[in-house]
Formats: sequence, C-alpha cells, structure tokens
Amino acid sequence: MRRVLLLALRDLRLEVRDRSGLLSLLAFFAVMLFVMALALGPEEAPLRRAAPGVLWVALAFMSTLLSSRAFALEVEEGTLDDLLLTPGGKEWIYLGKLLFQLLLLFPLSLLALLMAAGLFYLPLERGLPLLFTLFLGVLGYASVATFYAGLLARLRGREALLPLLLFSLVVPVVLASVRATAGLVEGLPVAEVADWWRLLLVFDVVYVTASALLFPVVLEG
Repeated sequence: MRRVLLLALRDLRLEVRDRSGLLSLLAFFAVMLFVMALALGPEEAPLRRAAPGVLWVALAFMSTLLSSRAFALEVEEGTLDDLLLTPGGKEWIYLGKLLFQLLLLFPLSLLALLMAAGLFYLPLERGLPLLFTLFLGVLGYASVATFYAGLLARLRGREALLPLLLFSLVVPVVLASVRATAGLVEGLPVAEVADWWRLLLVFDVVYVTASALLFPVVLEG
C-alpha cells in the first residue's frame, strides 16, 4: 500500500506541476460540451435529455487521454523498467496508476458535472446520488483504461490503439452510468436507480480484480 500511495502521489505531483496536460484535458472537455450544446439547440428539454449521454462520453474520452499519459512519461523517461525491477509483485504498479487517475478524474468529473449543469440545464438537487454515480462510473472506466494503457505502453501508435481496444470492453460501464444519471435527472426513485448502481459495482469489482491480477503478466511479457 505504501508503494501504491507513493507512486500515485508522485504521478499526481508531476501532472500538477506540468499543468499543460490538465489544461488540455479541460479545454477538450469544455469545447466538446459547448459544441454539443450548440448542436442540440437552445431548447431546454432536448438539452436535458441529452445531458447524461454527452457528459459520460466526454468523461470517457478524458479518462482515455489521461490513462495514456499515465504511462507515456514512464516510457519516455525510461522509468518503467525501474518499476519492474522492484522486488516483489507488480500489482502495486497497476493500483498506483489507477489511484493516480482517480485522484485526478474525480475532481475533474465534479467540474465537468458543473459545466454540464450550466450548458444542459442539468438539475443538481440530487447531488449525493449523482456523486456516487460519478465515482462508480469513473472507477469502472479507469480500471480498464489503466490496464490497456500499461499493455500498450511500449507500442507505437498506442494513442490510436487504446480507444479501439478500450471502448468495446467498457460499453456496459458507460451504458449503466448514463442510465443511472438519466434516472436521477428524470427524478426516478433511488430504488430504481440502485439496479444500475449494483451493475456498476459488479463491473468495478470484476474489472479491478482481473486487471490487477493480469497486469504483471502482460507488462512483463
């Protein structure tokens, strides 16, 4: 656990110090939301209906870009081999990278939710359930994105290959996140939305466990 925390905090410090990567992610997200809002028109009802889908598609792209950056610096600086030479199991590398992404993605997701609320008339009265949905969805997506980013870290064209491999596997996570968010926006009872939460929780547990177990094999291979 100490290794996991140190790796996550090191990557977080480097990312915050650089700032260019975070600014590019925010700019990409803001432009995407703004263009989609313009395309859907000024009417409140269509914008509100489209808000959950637009929000999660934008978050998916943002998580993909961030996961690719998590390993790109290791490859460029040649520190990935140093991590692999550390005695003991290698699952901590995956968990450290995953924790790094969560420490960045969740605050960015909160900011994204506020931006979507302003552009798409997204109600925020049910704040805690929305935050819980964000956490489950971001965890599920980031768990798979981190795994594939490590798998493709040494390959050329990894930025193009990562979305192709990733999106087919995380469709259930994105779909469940969109449906849960849409249910909360529409005012459905929490008991009905809880079915989507349970589905997200199952995917999160399966993806994190399987990725942590397989990650040392694919990274050293």
